[in-house]
Amino acid sequence: MPGSPIHPQITMELPMRVSLGLISSAFFLLSAHTHPQQNSSPHKVLTPEQKAYQQRYQTWFARHQQLQSQAKDIFDRETVHEKAGDCTSASTTLDFNQCFGKLSDNAEESLKEFESVIHELLVPPPQPPGVSPPTHGPAGPSLSSTQLIAEFDNVENSWRQYRETACTAAYHQFDGGTGGRSFQAQCDLTLIRNHLRELDIIYGIALHN
Repeated sequence: MPGSPIHPQITMELPMRVSLGLISSAFFLLSAHTHPQQNSSPHKVLTPEQKAYQQRYQTWFARHQQLQSQAKDIFDRETVHEKAGDCTSASTTLDFNQCFGKLSDNAEESLKEFESVIHELLVPPPQPPGVSPPTHGPAGPSLSSTQLIAEFDNVENSWRQYRETACTAAYHQFDGGTGGRSFQAQCDLTLIRNHLRELDIIYGIALHN
């Protein structure tokens, strides 16, 4: 009804995790020197370049795990907020405007944090000495880190344009009524939470493996 915002309850559930493992030649080279098998040949002395590579890889891997944990905290935080219910104590148009406006702003901050984490997760592990990053796989090109990040930025810019258009349309459904502002903010909140789920699926390999 015009003048009264609509407040659907949307349950935010963790999407199915992509179960692909993070496999790289870097990991195998590291494992070969840190976990020798029984009856193997005497331990090979690493070159300075190999030692430097191992250190770089260990630093990258520790940061990778830290970023994944940070992303999970962001996602879970927004999940908890949604499951608790939105603006359940609001009773006036002003209450709804203020409540949904604040929730939308908070969700936007969560999204920006999530985007920042994905940016850094798209940086690949260091390559072993003498090994170049692949440029093609069996089914197509293998993008560089720079290309992956540029692609991600394009995804986010396109999505923000869509959100702006969609939630402006939501506002217009109230024909200038006072409920339009809170419904627009509720639209922003809903689309942001949905987009967090989308990113968790699209970039699931980087986020969970």
